[in-house]
Amino acid sequence: MTLWPIKRRDFIKMAGASTIAATFPGVALAKNNQFPSGFLWGAGSAAAQVESRQGRGQSNWDLFIDQGHRIKDGTSNVMNTDFQNRFMEDFRPLANAGLQSFRFSFAWPRIQPEQAGSINQKGIDTYDRIIDGMLQLGIQPMATMFHWDMPVWAGNLREREVAYHMADYAHVLTRHFGDRIPMWAILNEPGSVAFAGYMLGIHAPGLASADSTGAAIHHQNLAQGLMAQAAQANLNEHHILTTTISVAPIRPSVHHPVDPALIKKADDFWNRAFLDPMYGKGYPLSLMPMVSKYIQNNDLETIAFQPKTLGLNYYSRLYIQPSDKVPIGFIPDFDGAPASVPRTEEYFVEPDGLVEILNWAYQRYNQPAIYLTETGFATKETAGKTNGVQDPLREKYLKSYLHAAHDAIDQGVNLKGIYYWSASDNFEWAEGLSKKFGLLQIEDNSLNRIPKRSLDYFGQCAQANAIL
Repeated sequence: MTLWPIKRRDFIKMAGASTIAATFPGVALAKNNQFPSGFLWGAGSAAAQVESRQGRGQSNWDLFIDQGHRIKDGTSNVMNTDFQNRFMEDFRPLANAGLQSFRFSFAWPRIQPEQAGSINQKGIDTYDRIIDGMLQLGIQPMATMFHWDMPVWAGNLREREVAYHMADYAHVLTRHFGDRIPMWAILNEPGSVAFAGYMLGIHAPGLASADSTGAAIHHQNLAQGLMAQAAQANLNEHHILTTTISVAPIRPSVHHPVDPALIKKADDFWNRAFLDPMYGKGYPLSLMPMVSKYIQNNDLETIAFQPKTLGLNYYSRLYIQPSDKVPIGFIPDFDGAPASVPRTEEYFVEPDGLVEILNWAYQRYNQPAIYLTETGFATKETAGKTNGVQDPLREKYLKSYLHAAHDAIDQGVNLKGIYYWSASDNFEWAEGLSKKFGLLQIEDNSLNRIPKRSLDYFGQCAQANAIL
């Protein structure tokens, strides 16, 4: 039963092997590879990575990028994929492939470009068009309220007042768009923001201290609790209100000895700093020296909104090495996995780690419904004039992660859906435009969208609701 007044096209779910074989000649359905009825297949994006700067206020990432030495490949976010004008060029091939949902984010600087309490009607109109475009094609929207782009007027997460600005922003979003969006995520990867932006200084706003990191952790947690309250005032019991947290099993680098106590501290920081407080468990003790000065009287009660649905982002395990140059005492070692572990340009390929982390989160946090809100692969690919974009490694890796997701379900995890990251190639933060995660290739200069072979494969799985 749909909750939304706009009529949407029904997607065909092909349950039988004979139907699949008839639709996709040469494709056979493996036994026992079916996902539960209602499993949701989607892809995602973020405003700061696909929208241009046109028609919005200045963001923290604009300032960071315009310093001129922050982005590895020297590119910028001035145009990105021009998604806010060309979104239907993304939606049509995704819908035609068989995907059922699209995870996107609102750009806070487009909604409130000038000051607290202000609303940019043109920004509201832009997202009205984007949401309606999804619904016209039968695509279910999943909205992320805050995916790292903050208007310059709001300051940064060292300041407690930002949490209250974010709550006002959440109220604006859910009041204007709640009638058409059934699934809402509050934050995206707050741990990545705290770690990369406030401890290592390699993301916006480029800070690097224990003090700024502690502030970023607590003020994001506080913002999340306040935003949940604001959203709940506008949404009803049929809406899903969640958040998305990046999680990973922690392992020592094979190249550096690591004390077990540091592994525990890294796990506290990466996996528990936001999940534990959100589920009423308070902060891990190892993080208290960082956050305690920012905690005020009822903060922990506000933070503990205990969602019944949880969004988790997983790419691979996190391998660490000791470092006395950062306050937390460790840094990632991107060469730290055993030599036998495959890797893409950006991450190791470890589907068994997905099963491990899904089981851990499901058992620790009250057995919530879980959506895998991000997983994906930056790989080498070739473009042919007749055969399109060939990316066989992405297809191979994606299949292995689908098997892992299926294994987790078999083990009792209530996994409700998967969103591939990302729908299209985009601006990959400090890496620039050089990392290609997308199911759609974006042509240089023309910005034309070209479907990759992996989109065809993922779409076939979506239509079959099974691993093919």
